[in-house]
Amino acid sequence: MMSPNEALAKAKNILDEGGVIGFPTETVYGLAARIDIPSAVEKIFTTKERPFFDPLIVHVASVEQAKKVTAYWGPASQALAEVFWPGPLTLVLPRDPSVNLMITSGLETVGIRMPNHPLALELLQQVGVPLAAPSANKFGRTSPTSASHVRVEFKNEDVFVVDGGDCQIGIESTVLLVRHRPDKVVLSILRRGHVLQSDIAKVLSEKGFEFEFVEQLDKRESPGHMKHHYMPPVPLIVCTDVQRLPEDIVKEVNQKMGELPDEIESIKIVKPKAGIHTWSILKLSEDPLLATRELYGKLREVAIQGADCILFYRESHQAGERWESLFDRLNKAASLIL
Repeated sequence: MMSPNEALAKAKNILDEGGVIGFPTETVYGLAARIDIPSAVEKIFTTKERPFFDPLIVHVASVEQAKKVTAYWGPASQALAEVFWPGPLTLVLPRDPSVNLMITSGLETVGIRMPNHPLALELLQQVGVPLAAPSANKFGRTSPTSASHVRVEFKNEDVFVVDGGDCQIGIESTVLLVRHRPDKVVLSILRRGHVLQSDIAKVLSEKGFEFEFVEQLDKRESPGHMKHHYMPPVPLIVCTDVQRLPEDIVKEVNQKMGELPDEIESIKIVKPKAGIHTWSILKLSEDPLLATRELYGKLREVAIQGADCILFYRESHQAGERWESLFDRLNKAASLIL
């Protein structure tokens, strides 16, 4: 078995030669390439089968690196980075002209974050340039939270993976659009995650910033913004009535499945040809932090049990800001919400 140092040396060599690798972060595993090799960036999209309209996040080893990829860093970005970096907060800022438009999907903003994983940071430091990295899975499918998930996902592409153990957080980073105005900072959460709006507000308040959060209806600046994402290989049904019997749910699902399109925003919707007859129940921990950490792994586990679909019952106690981040993923992974 390869030592961490050997794995990092091999990963660096692949990256320097214009390849892609799987690497661990505290959120999910990423599929990484150097941002300064256009063919390598393109390889991320082709390996993932990801459409070019979905932007990539740039991972950095330091604030200094972050400043080089944005046209304007700004005091609020600095304040947030001091508290939340390294960590699961992606800042969306004006793009420096040096950043390849393929990374930003043609947008004039770029998402930047510093991952909180020792192997990820060591790799970034060794490579010496930022890495573009979305989650290391086929487009629209369930994100990977272990090295084995990545290997299974890309078994045909033979992607080398740096094994950093299981991810501690388990869902992708919070994506925050930051706009510095003369009188205040305007913020929009483009993707919910481990860092909550209340966490961000607390930091900026304590540091004396005037700010407001506005709902950004067009979320193209963020990865994972489509209606469907994170989908397992069999249909996931989220049921909001815990009293409903699985038999009744499955009956309704079979009626409604035919009405669903085969594809939504380039993501194929899984519809068993022979209909749905069997189900497995997805159960998560009562603690939202634990539930979030185990979500993708359990989705994968349940999906390979052989049932035609996965049922998840949403319970009344699963409410509040922390649960909202988890249900952002669960609801997008679902074929139907009943």
